[in-house]
Amino acid sequence: MTTTALLLLQSLAGIAGAGLWLAAGFSAGSPAARPSRRERMTVLALAAGGTVALAAAAAMTIVLAGHGWWFAGEKVTVGLPLTLVGLVASGAGIVWWLRGGRVLLARTLMLGGAYAMIAAVLATWLVGYPPQPVATAVLAAAAALATGLTWALLGQRGRRVAAGFAGLLAVLLVGGAGWSWLSDTAAPTIAASGLHLHGASVPTGGAPAVPVTALRTPDDAPGELHAVELTAARHLVTLSSSERVEAWGFGGDGVAGPELRVTEGELVEVSLVNRDIDDGVTLHWHGYDVPNGEDGVAGVTQDAVAPGERFTYRFSADEPGTYWYHTHQAASEGVRRGLYGMLVVEPEGGVAESLDLALPVHRLGGETVIGATDGLQSFTAEEGESVRLRVVNTEQTPIRVTLAGAPFRVAAVDGRDLAGGEAVEHRSVRLGAGARADLVFTMPAEAVRFETDLSAASVVVIAPPGVETDTGEDARLPREVIEVPELDLLAYGDGARPELGPFTAEAELVLDRLPRFVGGAPGYAYAVNGAVFPHIAPIEVREGDVVKITIANRGFDMHPMHVHGHHVLVLSRDGVAATGAPLWLDTVDVRPGEVWELALVADNPGIWMDHCHDLSHAAAGMMMTLAYEGVTTAFEHDAHGNRPE
Repeated sequence: MTTTALLLLQSLAGIAGAGLWLAAGFSAGSPAARPSRRERMTVLALAAGGTVALAAAAAMTIVLAGHGWWFAGEKVTVGLPLTLVGLVASGAGIVWWLRGGRVLLARTLMLGGAYAMIAAVLATWLVGYPPQPVATAVLAAAAALATGLTWALLGQRGRRVAAGFAGLLAVLLVGGAGWSWLSDTAAPTIAASGLHLHGASVPTGGAPAVPVTALRTPDDAPGELHAVELTAARHLVTLSSSERVEAWGFGGDGVAGPELRVTEGELVEVSLVNRDIDDGVTLHWHGYDVPNGEDGVAGVTQDAVAPGERFTYRFSADEPGTYWYHTHQAASEGVRRGLYGMLVVEPEGGVAESLDLALPVHRLGGETVIGATDGLQSFTAEEGESVRLRVVNTEQTPIRVTLAGAPFRVAAVDGRDLAGGEAVEHRSVRLGAGARADLVFTMPAEAVRFETDLSAASVVVIAPPGVETDTGEDARLPREVIEVPELDLLAYGDGARPELGPFTAEAELVLDRLPRFVGGAPGYAYAVNGAVFPHIAPIEVREGDVVKITIANRGFDMHPMHVHGHHVLVLSRDGVAATGAPLWLDTVDVRPGEVWELALVADNPGIWMDHCHDLSHAAAGMMMTLAYEGVTTAFEHDAHGNRPE
């Protein structure tokens, strides 16, 4: 059984157990004499069912602990003690109730025990992992006060006593919410404090602080200048259906911004001008490890570029591969509306393929856009020529892509080559939000179709000159992306894992969904280690550290976790070691219940965002930083209109 199924079943069993015990307490009534046989049988049946359900929940908790303490921590340290207290109290109450004596105390204990069991269930959804002491105390106190209120009502102790318990309970709940709100107003934890380093890496102290603005590419950096100006503006896009939809973009008539195709060794200089995007814009070079000051994160490495303003980015093109750029200011809306484009760094000697297409996949106006437009797009390549498709998922949810009509190999993922991968057929490649894959194939005599699981109508067909590009229901090649199995990239290709040296720091990221305040507003937030941005403790490193990062997803959502300025080497997934070619990713798509182990080499000083690239999740709290000791920022995440997601 999967971890996700266990998490769901454990919660359902806990809810059922607490609910049955609560029903037993209410079914007991308040007889003056011994209860009737029918009443006894009803209450005992409910209690027995509740006990069995709670025993099942406890057993599944033990199994979950075997999958990883992240999945069971608060269930063991908070939930089980509350459940045991509840069972003891309710059990004692049933015994007294069956004997017909001390009826008030008996019913109070039965219902109070059920409240403790309910608190145990709520611990998973309110306390989270790691267990939060204040939230735990509020839950336990709420169960105790609810028990007192029940005693006052059942015993008819008068309005003043009942109102006293009700008032204390209300004060407790309001106070708990107030404490959570005050926590959200506390000072942000974005830069390194020097207090969270692990292992052999220890702070040296005394070194002068380095601001992120000092970590930029010098004006006189070597390389032939490749200068570009991008203008962020609102514009209308005409879809293949002739429908015109409003989009935001970085120039051009299509959805995506201009394709920036540069050559290894060049010095790239991009001037960003904001014409009329009211929320402001930036440029983030997704997957490209630029110096920190060029990273384009509003509120961390710069302020958002307001309408009428300009900002210039500069970096050396020294990492050939497939990348993309997008705004990192209010990106959950900006990217969705079209503030993105492709960045391709070609090797100094040129690309080996005769046809090289950059294909960002996006949805706009209900249509799937591949590259420049939606609908059918056709290209030609001579039979026997090599073709490269650079595919980018610019959406906020995973997509699956495939080629129908020719074997293909995955030549690169997230801008890094994959060695030794054999050509495959009838397989799909899953791309999490923000991820990229280069698909390479040799042109056969017949047409080849690139397709995604987002749309049957939006496809790219490549065919030799004069060959019909058949599509539709009568096409020679039926649509197959939905049917074919996924290619496991952790077992694809071959090659020895690079020797990175011993780990000098470690970090755990436990992904969850919890009620929290985000930006001063309550919500069902996306959390890391029980906290939300900007209060998630950073991964603190020193330059030269080799960091082992463990990511565990406790929730029921997929989280494509993207670290800026670095790539991570995949070590394992769910305890199974990666066996294929070394897989270096900048976006790790962590599905519900999964545990990934990664290695990161801290070789690019700065304060770097590390966040979920489902940007709605990032906006709802799932953002943190990878912070180098001694690096500071004067930019504020909530000033100058900055919204760093």
